[in-house]
Amino acid sequence: MLRRTSLRTFGFGLPLAAMATLATACSSASSASAAGGTTTTAPTTTTTASAAPGSTASGSTASGSTLVLKTAKGSAGIWLTDSAGRTLYLYTHDKGTTSECYGACAKAWPPLTTTGPVTISGKYTVQRDLGVTTRTDGTKQVTYGGHPLYYYKGDTAPGQTNGQGVGGVWFLIGPIANVMNGTKP
Repeated sequence: MLRRTSLRTFGFGLPLAAMATLATACSSASSASAAGGTTTTAPTTTTTASAAPGSTASGSTASGSTLVLKTAKGSAGIWLTDSAGRTLYLYTHDKGTTSECYGACAKAWPPLTTTGPVTISGKYTVQRDLGVTTRTDGTKQVTYGGHPLYYYKGDTAPGQTNGQGVGGVWFLIGPIANVMNGTKP
């Protein structure tokens, strides 16, 4: 069951054209997920994080290193980010730890993937809530509190939260694996 946290409203949202594009991209997501996913914990090899499109930071870490997640704080509250400060989201159409975002959806919302260990730090975070799920292409997607994690291609710099509330199904994820479902005006 998803935990929900109210947020006070902020900003005026994304342009209508972007919303229409994202809705179309995400509506085709479910068809490719029939293979499902499995959850495991503590992968043990090299780590690669998917870079958010348009991001100036590299999405890869050095061979043998650990992917580190952390928290950020702002008007939306406290939410999860990668070590470069790029915001992470969850998709409410996912079925448990199984991702429902493939194809065009995954282009707009790239999954956070890893081939190595993952850790988390920051206020209220819980290391045991980290895990991975296997995507249909065999890659390992990072999960937190049972939710697969994603970037948003509309976030072009660390700390941006442009994906918050998109389509009423994409939300920031809080450090206690809560869905931060406040609306973006």
